[in-house]
Amino acid sequence: MLQGNGQWMFLILGVPVYARNLPFRSMTVFHPYNESVRRMVEPVCRGKGHWRAEYKNWLIFDQFRDAVLEELGRLERQ
Repeated sequence: MLQGNGQWMFLILGVPVYARNLPFRSMTVFHPYNESVRRMVEPVCRGKGHWRAEYKNWLIFDQFRDAVLEELGRLERQ
């Protein structure tokens, strides 16, 4: 995991998954299209925010930020 300035990058199955803080106390999670990675990341994010189709990313609610970052880190270490 690379981290800096409210931004994180996880390599999951060799695909970068980006998370970044937003100014209004939420976080986004984005990755380039990869079906295998989507199947891993979607369950981590579902129920902790919502999918924003126009941006092709997840908007994660503030109270779930740490849990989502932890889980993305776990996926990276698999």
